[in-house]
Amino acid sequence: MKHRIRAALALAGCAAVLAACSTEDPNAGAAQGGADGVRTGTGVTADTITVGMLTDLSGPFAAGAAVQVAETRAYYDQVNANGGICDRNVEVDVQDHGYDPQKAVALYRSMASNVVALQQVLGGPTSAAVLPLAEADGLYLGGHGWAGVALQYENAQIPGTTYGIESANAIDYLVDELGLAPGAKVGVVYFVGDFGNDSLAGAQYAAEQRGLEVVPQEITPRDTDLTAQASALQQAGVSAVILGAAPAQLASLAGVLSAQGLNVPILGNTPTFGPSLLQTPAGPALEQNFYTVTSIAPYSLDQPGVQAARELYEAAAPDGETGWEVPLAYAQAELLSAALRGACEAGDLTPEGVVSAMRETADLETRGLFATPMDFTDPAQPPTRTVYVSRASAQAEGGLEVLGTVEGPSAQSFPVG
Repeated sequence: MKHRIRAALALAGCAAVLAACSTEDPNAGAAQGGADGVRTGTGVTADTITVGMLTDLSGPFAAGAAVQVAETRAYYDQVNANGGICDRNVEVDVQDHGYDPQKAVALYRSMASNVVALQQVLGGPTSAAVLPLAEADGLYLGGHGWAGVALQYENAQIPGTTYGIESANAIDYLVDELGLAPGAKVGVVYFVGDFGNDSLAGAQYAAEQRGLEVVPQEITPRDTDLTAQASALQQAGVSAVILGAAPAQLASLAGVLSAQGLNVPILGNTPTFGPSLLQTPAGPALEQNFYTVTSIAPYSLDQPGVQAARELYEAAAPDGETGWEVPLAYAQAELLSAALRGACEAGDLTPEGVVSAMRETADLETRGLFATPMDFTDPAQPPTRTVYVSRASAQAEGGLEVLGTVEGPSAQSFPVG
């Protein structure tokens, strides 16, 4: 029987062929018993634990990725200064995939036998490429975004809820708080792939539940001029827009819609916003119209977990961009640290032991980093269905003013898995 534990996070301080194959030499990381009685495997020595980050330092999410790398390194520096985990220092191996799934797979293959867990694989398409490989290797994978496909994998830890549930909450918020009337049309502008498709699915489900009509507009990360999409939405007569894309697309969409005189609410999924957008020509339109539904707490939230994340980041990168990526990176490191500590306590600091410890964790309190306590015991269900709702504001730290939380009826009933 799986043992459920209550844990409080210590704020310490292939295409198809590749996907079917394990990437490790089965003899490379054979588990061994250490002098301390803890079994170890790949990525763990007598004095070091190595975790990996496959991130996007040269693609559409580069700015936010750099923030996350800085915060993650600072987090583990603090952990190490306080004695490490399982009497070992934690080292972070950072690799840049540039939002390229093929490159992500190649990098994964080169590092899988040298890490005990992957702290992050940033991006929907890159995570989709790596998840089956990590599952075959029994390797923990966190920080992979919020695509619902991750719920198919025992080894994947979602840092919040799914894009589909975020978008369902966005529809519920439009109806219940912003007064969208039955029969209204909602545009959905979305990246093709797991991120955008999941966002669209949640919006479509909730729109059907709430009597709205969805007008979809598919884009790719290469599309940074959304004039055509904005014109199509205006012609369709939409009363709101949901965006499942990146900051560059948000800036274009908000600016063009405003120039066309279509001043309607734009609600973005977690990755859509960056505070530097408020300093661009799109800034006034964003302050007027942009809201975001996020699995992670915004930078400005006055909660102890977020405050700890801010203080650590501001000391490590005083000139760095301040946004939601700061509490996200801190939260992801907290989640993995909790799993590593649990594996150590169980005497099994192997990759499989880390996954097992993560899956034995329920009622995980994060002091505001996530909107509710988290339950990871059922891989087929997200650990929460509640999100933060914020709006763009140049007066708020990190550019987002927190309005509250929401878990609407459509989000509660949205089918996953």
